[in-house]
Amino acid sequence: MARQYKSRQSKYRALVHLDPDTAGSSLPHTGGRVVIRAKHHETHRSKVFSALIAGVHDEPVRAGNHSLQLTMTVLGEDVGDYLEAGDTFALWRGHDIGQGLISQRLHLWADAP
Repeated sequence: MARQYKSRQSKYRALVHLDPDTAGSSLPHTGGRVVIRAKHHETHRSKVFSALIAGVHDEPVRAGNHSLQLTMTVLGEDVGDYLEAGDTFALWRGHDIGQGLISQRLHLWADAP
């Protein structure tokens, strides 16, 4: 039987500035899976997290724009130690494609069983 791991989800709104070389080619047009690299608030060590991105208000991600507002759902037990409003991060898809700034943490709503 395969192990099942539960991972905490944290949702954020962020402003992302894409690197000019990669704008439009590396970011999923309608959103999708990316990697976020952020620094720990106390130790300043970097860690990567899996994330799902989408345009704000579920609008398509316009990859041709160099600056985007995104909604990110980041997976990990200790995400809060790395990402909160005002924190910076790198966006990665095989290589760095941009930098971002968390503007706010959003609430996740889950249906009760």
